[in-house]
Amino acid sequence: MRSWLLVVLGAAAVITGVRAQQTEPPTLSVLLGRSAWYVDEFIAKFSNVVAEERYVQDSTIPLPAALQAVGRGAGPLASAMLLGTSTHREIKSDFLFVSLQGSFEWVPFRDVFEVDAIPIRDREQRLTKLFLEPSADTALQAERIRDESARYNLGNMRRTINNPVIGLAILQADFQERFRFSLGRLDPTVGPGVWIIEYTETGRPTLIAGKVGVDLFAEGRLWVEGETGRLLKTEVLLIQPSLRGLVTTVFRFDERLGIAVPVEMQEDYLTDTGTRLVAKATYDRFRRFDVSVDEELKREPVRR
Repeated sequence: MRSWLLVVLGAAAVITGVRAQQTEPPTLSVLLGRSAWYVDEFIAKFSNVVAEERYVQDSTIPLPAALQAVGRGAGPLASAMLLGTSTHREIKSDFLFVSLQGSFEWVPFRDVFEVDAIPIRDREQRLTKLFLEPSADTALQAERIRDESARYNLGNMRRTINNPVIGLAILQADFQERFRFSLGRLDPTVGPGVWIIEYTETGRPTLIAGKVGVDLFAEGRLWVEGETGRLLKTEVLLIQPSLRGLVTTVFRFDERLGIAVPVEMQEDYLTDTGTRLVAKATYDRFRRFDVSVDEELKREPVRR
């Protein structure tokens, strides 16, 4: 009987040990390694994916704003603009990232097609034309689209941190050495097995530059799925003498794309004068635009 009991107790100890091993939290270095691999996969799969973005901005005081665009289908540069002030703005855009020809830069495009329920361009042709007619000034075209998109913001702010995937860049292998990381707690409210990683930027040049190239050091939190390294939530905080900005993005796994795509971005800006601007962007209708070497556009149909 005793020998049988010892065998049972031994088996129980083995099972308990396995369970303990399975529930043991991953180390910070393991999470950082897995997330770096995941970010590389995300870039490869999300590049040239287009989402429809609905972007709502609200300010505590009236700010300069383009009130109307006249000339449907002509594009913002050719449209007449009526300028005024407003505390509320709703913008609809095609939002995507592309890798510029001859460059390693991953550029965000926000091609606005509607402002406060007023259509401002032919949304079915403009984005396609940009890729079907590439030229030596592709980078200038990208810059122009960014400028045109920014002019519809409240306050005409040309900010670059209103980017739903900016937090993923922090976990790229080449960027991790610029940050100091610490492992936080499990957060079951975001998902099972999701760990919080806190970070503070310490190296130069910083991921985000301010006016005239001034380094802006970021800090915040990242929510990482332990088993896969998949990011399900990011938080980027920037503090400078005249402005405090917080950008938070929530991601949801998309089986068709095989990655967690951004579904919501929230922004909160507070100036030294007390003016507060809050914004919320939501993303849906994800579809793929692939441009081949021979410049033929391959559009993947949207599955509803």
